Formats: sequence, structure tokens, C-alpha cells
Amino acid sequence: MSQTAFDVLRRLNWDRFFTIVEAVGPTLDDRKGRFDKSDIFENALGVCSGNAINWVDGIGLDHIVLDVGDCDLEMKSAKNSLFTKTGRFKKNVTLKLMNSLGNASNRTKEDVVRFDNLLIIDTGDKKSFSAALVSANNIKPEYLDFKEDGVTLKIPTQELQFIVRPNNLTIGRTQPKFSYQERKKAMQREFIESF
Repeated sequence: MSQTAFDVLRRLNWDRFFTIVEAVGPTLDDRKGRFDKSDIFENALGVCSGNAINWVDGIGLDHIVLDVGDCDLEMKSAKNSLFTKTGRFKKNVTLKLMNSLGNASNRTKEDVVRFDNLLIIDTGDKKSFSAALVSANNIKPEYLDFKEDGVTLKIPTQELQFIVRPNNLTIGRTQPKFSYQERKKAMQREFIESF
């Protein structure tokens, strides 16, 4: 197979993806909303790929990239993970790779890195919106910090393959047709009233 996950990700409609990110903005940054926000972004990746990427939400991986050899993809999104608030390129990327309900200090790379590629998406703002990929093979054990509450990755940015940078994007209309929170509440109410 000559096509890679990177090839598929380069063809993704990143303008549409980051228009969705911009539209969601901080509206789901509260404790409960963060899970929905993550689901929206992960699902949007598949939609914006023309369904070349399937969202599976599995343990240790979020997506399967179809028709490639390196198909298992984990996605992490965070504000200003790749670029600073002023739009400057970061020397290192630091992000929580895994939260742990138990003690993660005795885990190994093999326990945590169960994917072929890690997709890092910067969801800060128009000065930082970007995406980069790193192969699991390039995540060295010394880049991982195993603590009781989880595992943090600190990796030099030079290890990443950039897919899209802020200056390559055009953000479209960011006013959603409806309120996600209101639609969710209405759906929950409708479900409850069905009994």
C-alpha cells in the first residue's frame, strides 16, 4: 500500500474542519461540555475527510484511516498546542496523552501508544489553527512522562509532519444553524418523555 494516513489527512477539507472548530469556540469548554466538544471534533474529522476516515472512538485510538497500512489514528486537540497565542511556532508540543483512573506511573510506552499515528490539532484560534501528525515509531520513551494521574507527551515539534498551518486556511461562516446545547437538551427531554 503506497498511500499513508498522512496522504489521506492532507486531502481532508481543513477549511471546513476549522470552520466547525471556530463555530464551536468556547461554548463547550465547561466540565460536561468538553466530552461533547471532543466528540464533535472527532466526528468532524471523518465527515471532512469524505468518509475516508472512520471515527471508532476505541480505547487507545479514535479513528481508522481506510485503505492505508498505518490506519490506527489517535487524535488530540488542544488550544495553542502547536502555535502560541500570538501565532509563533512552538519548539515542543506538550499534551496529555492519557488520563488514568489508576496509577499510570508504572506503565510503558507499549501500554499507552496503541495507535499507528497521533494527530495533533491546535484549536486555539485563527492564529494557531493547525494540524500535525507523528508516527508512533517517532514517539520515544523519553518523550513520555508517566505520572499517577496519566501520561503526558512532550515532543519536539521537529518530529511532527505538519498537515496544515494557520496561513493555509480560510474560515467560512461560523454561525451555526441551531444551538447545539439547546438541541441536546430538547433531545434528552424528548427521550425522557418517550417513557
